[in-house]
Amino acid sequence: MMLNDISPSAINAPRRSRIAREVSASILALAIATPLGASAQENSDQDVGLEEIVVTASRRSESSQDVAIALQAISETKLDELRIDSFNDYVGLIPGVNASGQGPGKQEVFIRGISPGRTAVRIASLGSEPSVATYLDETPISYAGRNIDLYATDLGRIEVLKGPQGTLFGASSQAGTLRLISNKPEFNEFSVGVTVDVSDTSGGEGSLSVEGYVNFPLVDDKLAARIAVYNSDQGGYIDNIAATRQIPLSNPGFGGTVPSTRATAENSALVEDDFNDAEYTGFRASIKGQINDNWDATLQVVSQSLDTEGIFDFEPDVSPGDELNVQTFTRDFGEDEVDLVSLTVNGALGDLDLVYNGSYTERTFEGQTDYTGYANNGPFIPYYICTPGYDSCGSPALFTASFFETERSVHEVRIATDSDRQLSFIGGVYYDDQQTIERSDFTYPASTLVGFQPNLPIPDAFASDPNVRAPGVTFFNDFLSDREELSFFGSLAYKVSDTVTATLGARRYSIDIGLRGQSSFNFRTPGPFGNNVDQILAGQTPTELSDTIFKLNVSWNASDDVLLYATYSEGFRSGGFNRNGGGGSGAVNIPFFFESDNVNSYELGWKTQFADNTVRLNGAVYYTDFTDLQQGVLDFSIDNSSFFDNVGDAEVQGLELDLTWAPTDALSVFGSFSYIDSELVELPPTITNISPAGSELPFAPETQWTLGARYEQEFAGFSGYAQTVVKYTDDRFSSLVEIARFPLDSYTQVDASIGARMGNWNGSLYVDNLSDERGQLDIGAPDLIFRINPIRPRTIGIRVSYDY
Repeated sequence: MMLNDISPSAINAPRRSRIAREVSASILALAIATPLGASAQENSDQDVGLEEIVVTASRRSESSQDVAIALQAISETKLDELRIDSFNDYVGLIPGVNASGQGPGKQEVFIRGISPGRTAVRIASLGSEPSVATYLDETPISYAGRNIDLYATDLGRIEVLKGPQGTLFGASSQAGTLRLISNKPEFNEFSVGVTVDVSDTSGGEGSLSVEGYVNFPLVDDKLAARIAVYNSDQGGYIDNIAATRQIPLSNPGFGGTVPSTRATAENSALVEDDFNDAEYTGFRASIKGQINDNWDATLQVVSQSLDTEGIFDFEPDVSPGDELNVQTFTRDFGEDEVDLVSLTVNGALGDLDLVYNGSYTERTFEGQTDYTGYANNGPFIPYYICTPGYDSCGSPALFTASFFETERSVHEVRIATDSDRQLSFIGGVYYDDQQTIERSDFTYPASTLVGFQPNLPIPDAFASDPNVRAPGVTFFNDFLSDREELSFFGSLAYKVSDTVTATLGARRYSIDIGLRGQSSFNFRTPGPFGNNVDQILAGQTPTELSDTIFKLNVSWNASDDVLLYATYSEGFRSGGFNRNGGGGSGAVNIPFFFESDNVNSYELGWKTQFADNTVRLNGAVYYTDFTDLQQGVLDFSIDNSSFFDNVGDAEVQGLELDLTWAPTDALSVFGSFSYIDSELVELPPTITNISPAGSELPFAPETQWTLGARYEQEFAGFSGYAQTVVKYTDDRFSSLVEIARFPLDSYTQVDASIGARMGNWNGSLYVDNLSDERGQLDIGAPDLIFRINPIRPRTIGIRVSYDY
């Protein structure tokens, strides 16, 4: 397919390699931290050792040091020490893991640079699937464009599995898998805990979070329940400032015409300091029963509401000094409701272990987004808000109302043999049925003043809402997307010797994908008008994708403290339909269906611990082929609606290191380092608006590192502690599309805390982003308005918890 030229407006700053400088900084910081405590040998009489974390990354319970994959696990203890509550907290902690998005509930995770970056697609159900799968326990919770942003309360651990995990975890585990593992009910033990966190953000509002849990036995050795509840009200730090706006004469729809009058939009009713608030409210309740000696079952219910106001990026052009300002002209808000029910059954059938997990998820999002900026470059805006002939134009205050509803049922059955056998097996069958309805109403209020009729649904096209749209809705989308998957997977491990194991994994998948609906617009004459997607995609939808992916792993336990491994693995993301397939500018044909993109990964890794289990050093080097990259494009010279296409191939190679050191029982030092070398290596010869071969992939910083130290000392009746964590992220880019390709500056974030424990009480004083750095998480200019999503400014808080 050929794409027309888009004039580059990206800011392509030259990059300088920082590898030597950042490695030197890491070594220096470790050297500085060392004198804080005596050497391990000097304290050999003390009880020194590293915490063992038991994970289920291979779908078996085993020590993280025994799993032959690149894995970083954050234990419950570490989650508490690092005060990890939300998405940005745990994603920002792990080098090689990055995120893009426009605030809570609108983020996507990237691992090892496997990403084409930010797209211009505003409709989640029409976008690419995530490249990283997110799970709550055994339940997948990742969706195209709108990952479920669960508040991280009462978790036992977080596991981040790097590299393709598709054989065990499915389609969206193309670059890795993120797993949130909740605490389960415990028999014969009553426990309760509560945590209160009060903080204030520099130049912003205060925040208040309250969370608690209770575990209570119901029948000795047989039945127990656990409930966790939370409310986190996170204050804003971005100001919506006073502004006025007219439709610009540069809008391409004018074609040289100069109107005699243009109405002015003003936002005085919406001017507000710190208007980007977010509130998480929810609970997780579970009950566990021991059916007999061999069988147990756990039923879990999760319900969360995430409400946001305002937007989470600012406009540098109107933000002097350290101010974070934006100009919006209609209200921005979102209400994201999630309800999830899951049942997990564990048992034994003779020598076979059996696990069943079933879940049902219902999610609804309703919101509104200011769309006034679209008047800058939307080529049909003059037609809709100006009188015929464009002599007089109305206000350019525009907005989009969005509705998103998805229902998902997942069932998985796994069987496993004893892993101690010479030949062992784990595998099963996976079924996933998703249905998503998405509506977006683009409202131009001034259109009612220049004679436009109500917008009507197209009669013979699917419509989840068959009603006439409200006055001013000039354009709307109404879609139903279906995805049904049936997969068979397995992993066969053979112990070649007492120390060498070879494992072969495979997954055979069959995925049915369908899209129905319409994009409807109106004229001054009665409708309906628009694009009947049912008709456009007739004979194309639904379609079936099927293939088999493989994984081969060889591991060698060189000693009790050294594990070496080599892995070849494959991963994929499903393709999808374009609502405007077959359209284009004449010479350009938009594909009806964009294909799956795929990765083939080669990895060498090691896991070591030494010095009497006081030092743990893990690492990996890898090389990845990333083929048929999916990319969203909005190019008005091709079509007025965005679409997806496969735009080329890339290569990614890198190095990862993970260090933990406990020189004494009082001092612990931890650090991680990631180096990513990514390159777009091949493009179809007719594609001209994508960055050229040799370009780096988006959201793939060359270097990232985290370095932290914690010192805890017992005193009379209590223990005091101090902790510092430094996180560095290198420069990176926002997109492969040249017009949307902007550099994000490097930044360093420093967090520090001091606190004390006494009995069941724990209290701390903390400062996040100590230097008040303006770190950049995302960047873009979709409507010619340049905006940056920053990290939260310096935040000072007090956190108090009680556990009994």
